[in-house]
Amino acid sequence: MRRYIRKKMLISFFLLASAVYAGNISVCLWRGSSPDSVLNIYKNKYPGRIRVVSYKGQSLIINTLDIEDYLAGVLAKEMDSLWPAEALKAQAVVSRTFALYTAKENKAKKLPYDIENSIFHQVYGTTGCERIIKAVKETEGEILTYQGNTSQVFFHASCGGATAKTSDVWGGNRSHIDSVSCIYCAESPYYAWEKTFSSYQLSRIFRRASPVDKITVEETDCSGRVKALKIFSKDGKMYNLTGHQFRMDVNKCASKVLFNCPDILPSTKFRVLQTGDRFVFQGEGYGHGVGMCQWGARIMAEKGDNYINILQYYFPSMEITVLE
Repeated sequence: MRRYIRKKMLISFFLLASAVYAGNISVCLWRGSSPDSVLNIYKNKYPGRIRVVSYKGQSLIINTLDIEDYLAGVLAKEMDSLWPAEALKAQAVVSRTFALYTAKENKAKKLPYDIENSIFHQVYGTTGCERIIKAVKETEGEILTYQGNTSQVFFHASCGGATAKTSDVWGGNRSHIDSVSCIYCAESPYYAWEKTFSSYQLSRIFRRASPVDKITVEETDCSGRVKALKIFSKDGKMYNLTGHQFRMDVNKCASKVLFNCPDILPSTKFRVLQTGDRFVFQGEGYGHGVGMCQWGARIMAEKGDNYINILQYYFPSMEITVLE
C-alpha cells in the first residue's frame, strides 16, 4: 500500500516539480565589487562550473553543479557527519526541499541564481565523507510536499522542548508547519542556557540615548517563545518589538553568532530576570525553532527511528514525494 501511495504522489506532483528539479542548481557564493581577488579560490574549492555575473551593480560568483553534489556539501556544513545515518538522511530530504522551494521563489524573482550560500539559506561547502554521500544517495530525489505542492520547510539546531509555528516567528500563514512537542532534544548541549546583558549594553544594541530601564514580555506563543515584548528606557520612552526582532537585533551586534558567545540570544524561548542594571535571559533551544529540530532528529535516530519517522514527527502534515 505504501508503495502505491508514493507512486500516486509522484504522478500527481511531477508535472509541477519537474521544471524545478532539473538536475543542476546555481549557488551564489560571493557578492562584491572585486571578484578577481577571490575567484581562483572558489574555482579550486568547489566542483561544477564557477562564473561571474553582474547584477544590480554588484559582481556575483555563482557555482552551478548537480543538486545532489550540492546537498552533500550542505550536509557537511549543516549536520555533523558522525551523527546517525537516519538523521543525515532526514537532513538531506529537508535540505533538498528547502533548496528546490528557494530555487522556485528566486526564479520567480528573476534572480541569476537559485540559492545563496549563507546562514539565511543553507551553508554549503565541500566534502568527501562517504557517510554523507551515502545519505544523499539513499534519499535521492526525495522531498517533502504539502497537498501535492513543493512547500517551504525549515530546520534548526535545538527546539528546547517544542517547535514553533512559522506565523509566530515570521508572520504569514504556512499551515503545513505546525508546532510539535519535542521530547528528544533535552539531551542537546543547547537545551538550556543563560545570557546576561547590562542596561548600557542593551541601549547600544537598540540605539537608545537613554539606558534600558525595564523589559517586559507581553506575549508568548504555544511553544513558550516570546512573540512580543516592550523595552522601557530610563527617559520614559517605550518601544515594542517582536521576539524575533529582539533576538535578531541582539545577534547582529554580537562578536560572533555562536552558541557559546556571551553576547547572543540563542533563541526566543526565554524569560527575563532583572537585577539592578543587569538583565538575565534564561532560555532553551538554539535557532528559530521552526521545522525539524536537528538534535531531536539525532536522538530519534539513536533510539532506532528511521528518517521517514523523523520527518513525519516534525512535519506531520507533509508527505515524502520522490522526483525523477
